[in-house]
Amino acid sequence: MTRTGMVTLLVTATVGTLLVGGCAGTSGSAGGTPSPQARPASTATPRPATGTPTGDQSSSTLPPGATPGLHDVTGDGTPDPTCGTRDHGAGLVLRLPCGDVSGYAHTPEDGTRLVPDSLYRQPGPDDVDLTGISAENLAATDEAGREVFVLVFNSDALFETGSSVIGSTDTMDATIRLINTRYAGGDIQIRGHTDATGTAGANQALSERRAAVVRQYLLDHGVRAASVTSVGLGSSRPLAEETNPDGSPDPEGQRFDRRVELVVRLPR
Repeated sequence: MTRTGMVTLLVTATVGTLLVGGCAGTSGSAGGTPSPQARPASTATPRPATGTPTGDQSSSTLPPGATPGLHDVTGDGTPDPTCGTRDHGAGLVLRLPCGDVSGYAHTPEDGTRLVPDSLYRQPGPDDVDLTGISAENLAATDEAGREVFVLVFNSDALFETGSSVIGSTDTMDATIRLINTRYAGGDIQIRGHTDATGTAGANQALSERRAAVVRQYLLDHGVRAASVTSVGLGSSRPLAEETNPDGSPDPEGQRFDRRVELVVRLPR
């Protein structure tokens, strides 16, 4: 072969190699790196800043600032999210349901008007058997994420006026059976409350005595709990307004506020 022919052959081979290499570099196959122009735009969904999915509840569907819930109080098959918290005193800080809760929150009878931050606005599960228990039940989640069960007893059904001696114990006995079969092993707090009539000192002392009596009854009759404590809150945490719009006393609101609450924080 002539010298000219050899040069021509080498040039042809070199050009072919460069063309093949260039194609491989833009194909996107293994061993090649796509150029910025050839890389498709990302279709990944950005990760939400807050929230984690719970069951069918995706964090991407939560309202701004909401936290996934534990309870399906609306009955739609999805735990209902919570928005913010509310402090009910004595260490009881509960998450608040998001949005309008009027469709499933508790409503008092006799036209009693709840105070804005009333614990009674928490929803209550329908699947709890309250046979023999003269109380209302509430379900909530505390700020640490623990499930909370609350029973609200009207003091007039448990005690004589001004007394801290339990009258009929049927409700307490049925309550112990409910706790032992469904809510065993939790931390129980008994919370005594009075209405705002009388002096603050007398109300505080009465609320403490009543809460302590209920606590002792639970302990003496075999309640299954990790701990049982009691606290008196006097008239500092009303559920309902105790005066009418015209300023006159509202006896139904006062009766509503005379109560004992049994709060069970369930095991994690």
